[in-house]
Amino acid sequence: MSELSSTLLLSNRQVWVQAMGRMLFQLAFGLISFYLPILFVNEVGFSATLVGFSISLSSISEIAGHLFSGTVSDMPKFGRKFALSCAAVLGMIVALILTFAQQLWLLMVACIFLGLALGSYWTPASAAVMDFTEPDERPQAFAILGVAEYLGLGTGILGGGILFNLLRETPQLIFVNSAVIFLAFLLLITRAMAPRKHPASDNNTKQGILVALKDKKLLVFILANILFSTYVTFITSVLPLYFTNFVDVTGDTAKSSITSTANLFTWSYILIGVLLQIPLTRFFKSFRRVQVLMIAFVIWASGFFLVWLAGTFAETSGTFAYPVSLAGLAVLLIANVSYKPYSVSIISDLAPPSLRGAYLAVGSQSWAIAYLIGPLLGGWALDQKETIADTFWLFVAATTILGLIILAVFESMTSTVIDQVQPLKS
Repeated sequence: MSELSSTLLLSNRQVWVQAMGRMLFQLAFGLISFYLPILFVNEVGFSATLVGFSISLSSISEIAGHLFSGTVSDMPKFGRKFALSCAAVLGMIVALILTFAQQLWLLMVACIFLGLALGSYWTPASAAVMDFTEPDERPQAFAILGVAEYLGLGTGILGGGILFNLLRETPQLIFVNSAVIFLAFLLLITRAMAPRKHPASDNNTKQGILVALKDKKLLVFILANILFSTYVTFITSVLPLYFTNFVDVTGDTAKSSITSTANLFTWSYILIGVLLQIPLTRFFKSFRRVQVLMIAFVIWASGFFLVWLAGTFAETSGTFAYPVSLAGLAVLLIANVSYKPYSVSIISDLAPPSLRGAYLAVGSQSWAIAYLIGPLLGGWALDQKETIADTFWLFVAATTILGLIILAVFESMTSTVIDQVQPLKS
């Protein structure tokens, strides 16, 4: 990317509006996602199985959210701002239901609305960034949003801990803060977000989802993206439990406490996500985007191998388990921040300008699939003997070979399309 292009991007007000929106949305979502299972199991008294089932409903309703937002955000009558406003309103409804929910059915309703809110946010938010950036600017633009995302999540989890200690008698009031933050997000979108630079015509927008589903290049890329997304779910939902029950990540005890593991992941996300997101994106600017994702697969494999090695050391001698587990987590997070900006950018390269929302909606289904597969598969592995739980990470590392093959096929299909905007200008 040229210096002029970088300067223009840094002065692009709409990129920063979306970055602020991402931080607010993830701040509110971080409060909900981290403390929902803790409060409804430990405070309300539901079983972990019932709470887990309720949360899984959100992954199903998220599919509908993506399809809805992808369709309406491409229609001139509604657009990105309308879809994002729907996400904010749905988020406020979720937070208010959780504040007063004492029955299981209310928790389930809240989780269904949560999935709709997530689906209604991610698709139009990414499409809005594409509207106001050129192809060679998008990786850095999405890197800026990545920094905002990690700041929001980390701040939400840390701030929730402070609120939890202040609201010991009525801890569910934590969710009121999420409602207020979603309201701030709504005000930001309605007041500061500009309309699309090039509004789409009515042609094909109503059938945009069907057009995207017929794009073979997009469907092949989604296969690779399912693997990437599943790896992310392993980090967020499986690895913390594995470290807590099988590996010492504190250096002091045979096993880790929940608090020490939570602190480790929170600060790792903040430090690595915030400090390395933009430098890594700039480092990869001379690579083709598909090449960056191939490199990310190799980094994922290395990280999962280190996690397996940490588990092996924990079984035999705990001496090296601590530093190896830290190294494994760091490598996995580096893979994560390397992958995200370029994955969305590739979908933007494939999508016609008038159907960006539809293409993102279809591409985002990889996340819904991943959240159905990842926690289930990882949970099964951790319920087995320690040897199987350790070997599971070696199996996951091996699946990156499949990802490399899929990306090679994808690159052969898209060389005339993607290479027109790659490598990035230096």
